[in-house]
Amino acid sequence: MSKDTILIVDDERFFCSLLEDILKDDYQTIIVYDSNKTIEALSKHPVDLILLDIIMPDSNGYEVCKTIKSNELYRDLPVIFLSAKNEMEDEIRGFNLGAVDYITKPISPPIVKARISTHIALAKATKKLQRHTHELEQLVSQRTEKLTQEISKKQEIYEKLHYLANYDQLTLLPNRNLFNERLAYAYELAKRNNSSFCLLLIDLDRFKYVNDSLGHHIGDLVLEQVAQRLSACVRGVDMVARLGGDEFTVTLTELKFREDAAIVAEKIIADIAQPFEIHGQMIHIGCSIGISSFPDDGEDLHCMLKNADMAMYAVKEKGKNAYAFFSPEMRKHANHRIELEEDLYKALANNEIYLHYQPIINLKTKNICAVEALLRWKHPKHGQIAADKIISIAEDSSLIIKIGEWVLNKACQQLSLWHSQGYTFLNIAINMSARQFDRKNDSVALIKKMFDQYQIPKHSIHLEITESLMQKDTNFILEILSDLKKIGILLSIDDFGTGYSSLSFLSKFPVDFLKIDHSFLRDLSLESKNNILIKAIIAMAQSLNLTVIAEGIETGEQLSFLQQQGCNQAQGNYFSSPISASEIEKMLRAEARLNLN
Repeated sequence: MSKDTILIVDDERFFCSLLEDILKDDYQTIIVYDSNKTIEALSKHPVDLILLDIIMPDSNGYEVCKTIKSNELYRDLPVIFLSAKNEMEDEIRGFNLGAVDYITKPISPPIVKARISTHIALAKATKKLQRHTHELEQLVSQRTEKLTQEISKKQEIYEKLHYLANYDQLTLLPNRNLFNERLAYAYELAKRNNSSFCLLLIDLDRFKYVNDSLGHHIGDLVLEQVAQRLSACVRGVDMVARLGGDEFTVTLTELKFREDAAIVAEKIIADIAQPFEIHGQMIHIGCSIGISSFPDDGEDLHCMLKNADMAMYAVKEKGKNAYAFFSPEMRKHANHRIELEEDLYKALANNEIYLHYQPIINLKTKNICAVEALLRWKHPKHGQIAADKIISIAEDSSLIIKIGEWVLNKACQQLSLWHSQGYTFLNIAINMSARQFDRKNDSVALIKKMFDQYQIPKHSIHLEITESLMQKDTNFILEILSDLKKIGILLSIDDFGTGYSSLSFLSKFPVDFLKIDHSFLRDLSLESKNNILIKAIIAMAQSLNLTVIAEGIETGEQLSFLQQQGCNQAQGNYFSSPISASEIEKMLRAEARLNLN
């Protein structure tokens, strides 16, 4: 093991030799007689301790110690002063300069050795402690940095999870979760401040058509633009959220007047009505808005949302693309609708629904050529329920499939009976819901089953479909209708002219009849727009070799106009309102007698 090194700085050569002799067995020694060369010696030799004489001719030891301690490389070396003086002030001065001990001359070899040994050991221990402290600080720093990184990473994960939990990933708007949270805050704030706020529930009109006809990727792009337009319609204190699908909400806070919500609703309707340009294609949709307000329309959040939903559906029932404030009458209407839905289930199970038939007249022969089967329901409490309400209730539930099958079965059964009575010329028109053409419902197989069961000619069935059906999953619907045509079914477009893009679809679909909607026949005059439209529809149908049927004929004037334009068939109360099967038979018998005469 190498010996520790002692640097002796003293101008007395004899004394230096004495020290060297005392220390030679345990230490290596380096002697400097000129104190000015102390730093030079330190730079050349590794030293563990310095013995420094205080009184020297070139400079005193205090100045040398001060120089040593001011040097960063040597400031931690232990310095022991050597002096012939034994003054307390000298010792204090030495300690203040950084000396670790003070040995007076003449020296005692055991004391010198003991003090040198002690301070070298102490210096080594201090150095070791400093090294360990430094290593510990580094380790703590590393662990702190690692812990900081882990905390930062976990914070990022938390923030990401929080964002995913509270924001819609498509539109970047608050989702239902955050909507509920902020709505609850708005509710509590309004209660505390005795103020009001409004909730707007927004449902997009015709958005399903966009998804079905153009694809969900286009629908998603439309939803993104809808979110941007909605956000631009409100203030910074208001909140726009997407609840899911094509349903959005706007929460309007700090309102002075309830009517202020109407201003926002009108702006939203106007903005959403503007065309959306997606990949160069112009897409038109609308929106229906239901509005509920606090405290007028509900004392809790669930009630407010429910009331806004009722108001929105009231708009949908009246024609869409508008807004409505909730009113107590809407709740009565909704409860009545729920009651009717429950009763409709019972009516179907108990055979309480029935069919009436409206004659369709061939305008050339003036005879009945077909009848339209129309659903009827006489409610035991509410009396006769309008057919459109029956269909609307059924469409909103799974009942439409069962009712549609029931109507098809009863109509085919009745037609089979009429054919057996000799009225083989008679055809029957049956309305089909768009939901009956869903992928999960095999409507072609059902109709084949009816033909086989009742043995009726396939061409005697006219299935009436709406324009909206043609705008759904175009390829799938076209495939179904083509299959129906292959087995001999005739297809009719009902309420023609009330939908969208009618002309572009006509050339694609294998239809046989166009049914002009009764709304076009109201207020006919020589220069009316409806007059011009009817002429155009009939001319177009004739160019496509389609049979035109006008419905809703109420007057002889309407009939005369249609005959002049070359309309093929007509129906309406002018000829007969919808009547029972037995009354249809009376009309057929009367017609037969008239023809014989």
